[in-house]
Amino acid sequence: MNINFEKETSKFLFLLLIADLSFMAVHVLYLFEVVSNWLFSIEKDFGYAEVYQYIKEFWIASLLFWVAIRRNQIIYLAWSLLFMYLLLDDSLQIHEKLGRYLVDYFGLIPMFNLRAQDFGELSVSLFFGFVLFSFIGVSYLFCDHIAKKISKDLFVLVMSVAFFGVFVDMLHIAIPWGKGVFGLIEDGGEMLIMSVIVGYAFNLKTDYENIK
Repeated sequence: MNINFEKETSKFLFLLLIADLSFMAVHVLYLFEVVSNWLFSIEKDFGYAEVYQYIKEFWIASLLFWVAIRRNQIIYLAWSLLFMYLLLDDSLQIHEKLGRYLVDYFGLIPMFNLRAQDFGELSVSLFFGFVLFSFIGVSYLFCDHIAKKISKDLFVLVMSVAFFGVFVDMLHIAIPWGKGVFGLIEDGGEMLIMSVIVGYAFNLKTDYENIK
């Protein structure tokens, strides 16, 4: 993956990353009880950092939707829907709620130091991931070579988010020590990668705006 950002995009991305690092620094202060308000934790739903993450996901979905209309290619709409799902999932706790339902319905049991709830949540994420990536995969077959290259970049970036959101999250739950460290790595990693995706989508929009 070779990403070349325009100068203005690089400045924008720099500001996003500075904000991410600031939230992470304040989270460390929260862990050491220097600050006590739970809203400063990057692990809490609807905390300041989480709301900032929701805004970034909304920006990505909106920018990719704009590109889909501008270039008249369904592949960008498919990617836009993926990020819209991520926004809804994070803000409405879709995989947590449906995962809890699956635990009750199928009687899932805990294994490998993971809760039954974790297996339910993973099943929900895999289902929606399969549906959305199937749409992306079919759309990929009919897009031009530029859109194919962009899709490959976005896939790598999304898999990077998934690495922190799924793999590191499982370690966070399964390993009894270092909870604070794993939480910082998981949520901080997701924030940083999502900022890069915002920059990528913004750069993509700018590039297409310059095409006459």
